[in-house]
Amino acid sequence: MKKSILPLFLLLTVLSLKAQYFEVGATTGASNYIGDLSEQRLSSENFHGMIGIFGRYNATKYLSIKSSLIKGSISGSDESARSAELRERNLSFRSDIFELSVTSEVNFSPYNIRDQKTGVPYFFTGFAVTHFNPQAQMRGAWYDLQPLKTEGKAYSRTTVAIPFGLGMKFNLSYKLNFGLEVGARRTFTDYLDDVSTYYPDVIDLRRYAPTTAALAYRTPELTGEFGENPMGIDRGDSNNNDWYLFAGLTVSVNLTDKYGLDFDPQYETFKEHLKKPEKKKNKKISKRKKKAKFQQKLRLLKKKQQMEPQVKKRTQ
Repeated sequence: MKKSILPLFLLLTVLSLKAQYFEVGATTGASNYIGDLSEQRLSSENFHGMIGIFGRYNATKYLSIKSSLIKGSISGSDESARSAELRERNLSFRSDIFELSVTSEVNFSPYNIRDQKTGVPYFFTGFAVTHFNPQAQMRGAWYDLQPLKTEGKAYSRTTVAIPFGLGMKFNLSYKLNFGLEVGARRTFTDYLDDVSTYYPDVIDLRRYAPTTAALAYRTPELTGEFGENPMGIDRGDSNNNDWYLFAGLTVSVNLTDKYGLDFDPQYETFKEHLKKPEKKKNKKISKRKKKAKFQQKLRLLKKKQQMEPQVKKRTQ
């Protein structure tokens, strides 16, 4: 899957060289997750940091294409669940998220550089490839859960996701842009948290894989007794795939000529609004020229009058 996204990423990079104009920038903010270990809702306890880089190709005043590489973190725990049954399940996880995405942005109003707007809102959606690695802590040590097969099933730690959301971008100068963006990612896996289907045969696991058994069934840590073998009982909800979300600030630089858009004809589409102030400026210049010419004529006329001989009338 990683190999399939690479040619698309390279193609976007090549196309961007011929773009109306291109931006590069960075983003930072927060990440969160919705899944089996958050009761399928957002939890304020599961916010973590996010950071990334991106390139944006501004095709027109209404459409942009953006490619991003983002790293975030997600986590979840039954400890804060509303349901006593879920708290007794006693599962938890953490995972880093690495996302490579290509999205299209549709502006709700024309986006021109230095167009004296407070900001332009936009909607985005696209395609992403996401790598994750769920881990759980036991007795002070962290364990990668995917290789252990805690539900007796193998799954990939790389998945496809559909990002979508809303943003607002502001142009601060001919070179600098600032933005806000909030977006959700619908994934095609239910294993971001390593919880999806049923408990395996925990008693059998304890014979040959005691670590897997202990991380698969963690109720005894809370109750102090093993109880019955939970084999076949729901450990998660396989009907709902997991989601993750990113929200943050963006800062980017326009890759135009060193003097800005004003001096390069290829950016004409994005600086039509600049022509109006220029006409006013020309009018002011022409008025000054007319006034200077008029004053020059007056000076020449006075000088001519002074040079003419004055004839005195004779008195009779």
